[in-house]
Order: sequence, then structure tokens, then C-alpha cells
Amino acid sequence: MGRIVYAAAMSHVLYPDYYGENVGPHGRRMVEALIDVVRAMGRTLAAAAPDALVVIADDHLNVFSFDAVPALCVRIGRSVSRMVQDDAIEFDRALEGLPERYPVHEDLANSILEKGLQSGFDFAASWSAPLDHAFLSPVSTLYGDRPVPPLVPFWVNCFVAPQPTAQRCFAAGCHIARVVTEGPWKVGVIATGGLSHFPELSLARVGQSDVAFDRRVVGWMEAGDTEPLTALTAKELHESGSHELLNWLVLLGAVSPARARVRFFGEMGRIDLAALEWGVA
Repeated sequence: MGRIVYAAAMSHVLYPDYYGENVGPHGRRMVEALIDVVRAMGRTLAAAAPDALVVIADDHLNVFSFDAVPALCVRIGRSVSRMVQDDAIEFDRALEGLPERYPVHEDLANSILEKGLQSGFDFAASWSAPLDHAFLSPVSTLYGDRPVPPLVPFWVNCFVAPQPTAQRCFAAGCHIARVVTEGPWKVGVIATGGLSHFPELSLARVGQSDVAFDRRVVGWMEAGDTEPLTALTAKELHESGSHELLNWLVLLGAVSPARARVRFFGEMGRIDLAALEWGVA
């Protein structure tokens, strides 16, 4: 019987130059402190020796387009490329120097997709979508020079209305956990993004965060209280700048009823940064 051997969520722009340029010296220092914590978390993850790592993150309209924006998408195939952009903006430069290709865990990815369709999840599938900073900045920070296990990239539409609901994301995480349990694998699961911030699609509020909302959400996770999290509406997530919390909701479904341990929480002003682990071992 398979099991989840490690679970964590973290902010996904782990690039000091970006914060140094856009926030100032205190922003650089804060993300450097977060990076140190994530590296330490990576040692715990590596010691768990997962056969596969499910990475739940969102697209920033780098991969998908307004032609088709899947609500939930599983990356299948044998390998996945990192995104290459000739004119990469700020935080996507974090991809420079990383390996060009990563293995995909075919069996687990296919099982999540196929059993999901059988269970009523209309997951999209991609054979060719590359990975941007939302996936590879955290993965590369966690593993450093260590070999990265085969990945199962899982996209959540956090930007383009209508987004999947918090309840649906949580249910998708429950599905992933069931698939893992039914299989033979040891699996790590990470979710990335946030906390609250306002991207360019909300220009009027760029540079703001909602500290009170973030502290409330993190407190629910520490308590293992998923009910108020799954009850969050699209309006609440939009108004608080917490769109990427949908990624975390998928992870919460996979690890519930485990409680989170806060490894890092920082109030930057432009964005609140965090890293949490769940006791699943």
C-alpha cells in the first residue's frame, strides 16, 4: 500500500533579486531567510526518499492561454521541460541554470488522471506543457544539488474566472491521496504559491497583502480545521489576493486531517511569505 511520506506548502517566488528590486533590502533579507528554511525542509523531504513528488501549482498564463484554460490539469508523459523564455521577467529568471528536463512519474500521473476521470473529475491532460517558476523555484530550492525524484505536475487555475471552487480543489486532493494509497509508491506532495498578493491582473492593488486574512488561514491549517478553508468563496479569495490558496487546498485534501506546522511566516507588505509542513509520516 502506498502512502504520502512528506507534505508541505510554500511561497513560490524564491528569488532574492526580485524582492531586492521591488521591495528593497528588507524584502531580500526576508526571502533569503525563507530560502534557508525551505532548504532545511528539503533535507527532511530527501530523507523520506519519495518515489514521486506531486507538485501542485498554478500557471501564470505562461503555458496555457485564453484559447483554453483548464481548471485542473495533470502533466503526463515521460519527462517535462523547464520553461525557456527569451525575455524572462524578473522571477522567471530563477529558472536560469536549472536542468532543462525532469522525469515524470508516468504511473502515478496516469493513475491520478485516469482514476480521476472515472471518479467524475474532468481533469485536463498535457503531454507538452513546460514548468515555470511556480514549480521549479521551490523544487530546486528543496533539493539543491540532490537528484530530484520523478515529478507529477498538477496545475490549478488560480487566475482566470471561473476558477475551481475551494471545495473542488480539496476534493481533488482527497482523490490524489486515494490514488496514492491504492498504489505501491511513497509520495511527497508540495503545493506552492502566495500568500496574499495582487498580481498584474489586479493592477490597482499591486504592492498590497492581507495580513489578517493570511494569519487566519494559517491558524486554521495549524488547527487542522478544514471546514472554513473549504467554505472560502471565489469572492473572498479575490478580495484578499489569496487566489493561489487554491493550490494549497488541493494539498489539504491530500493530507487531511493532519495539522500544519508553520516553519516560516513573514509580512513583507507586497506579499506575505510562508512555509508549512504537515505531519504525515
